[in-house]
Amino acid sequence: MSDTPADRDRRWSLNDEREFLIRSLDDAERERAAGDLSDADYTVLVNRDRRRLAEVEAELTQLGPDPTDRAATAEGATPGSEDEAKPNERREWRRIGIIACCFLIVAGAVLLVSHALQSSSPGQPVSGSVTLSKDQLIEQQLNQAEAYTNKKENELALQLYGVVLKEDPNDPQALADFGWLTWRAGETYKSSVFEKLGLDTLKKAVRVAPTFYKGHLYYGLVLYYQDKDYTAAAGQFTEYLADNPPDSDTNAAGSVIVDAYKQAGLPVPPVMSTTTTTTTKPPATTTTSTP
Repeated sequence: MSDTPADRDRRWSLNDEREFLIRSLDDAERERAAGDLSDADYTVLVNRDRRRLAEVEAELTQLGPDPTDRAATAEGATPGSEDEAKPNERREWRRIGIIACCFLIVAGAVLLVSHALQSSSPGQPVSGSVTLSKDQLIEQQLNQAEAYTNKKENELALQLYGVVLKEDPNDPQALADFGWLTWRAGETYKSSVFEKLGLDTLKKAVRVAPTFYKGHLYYGLVLYYQDKDYTAAAGQFTEYLADNPPDSDTNAAGSVIVDAYKQAGLPVPPVMSTTTTTTTKPPATTTTSTP
């Protein structure tokens, strides 16, 4: 593969950014240990940098190794030799590292919330929230998490929903969105632990907030996709439709909702006859997101 001047400039820029991100992560560790950075801020900053680091590593992998690093080959390494195979090995380990990084981000959020749901009680403030009331802080965090989700930055959204649930384990939106994102992470990483926690969180979401539409929608989607329990899924979708949900969510999941009723042998609700169904895939998570 040819190596253009633009490739070399981009590789140099990415390597420089990579070194900066590594230093930034080290600095965050030191600042938290010194008490200069709250746990909530540390979570957001570190996982933002980890995500960007994974993106940088991925782009470096696509660019391939720097030809100037191939001194061993230039000095007489024969084709097929161990020296020639090393760049490919490095690329493979880098790819594995990217996947592992994303997995660890999700796992960190899952562990945080698993602990919060089991042991935390409402009203526990988070360090760094001195200037905001608890309700204001939670609203700010939920808005930011929703923004991350809309940008497909699900790992960062999971972390923030985890922080909210540590502050208030019964927050309806955080329960619904965290449960759905965690279940989807379980699907992505083939993790039964994530899938179970996601499902358990959604069950709690519909239990503590029976009139909040998101919990019923996401629980119904899991029942449809994972368990193929179309009757139970239709039951959740009936609850969902009764909660006056936004048209955007109904449109995004419309084909699944209609199919659940049909598969269960139940009449499709009249409201669905006027719904624009554009996808058979589950919605991302939020009312403003695109499936």
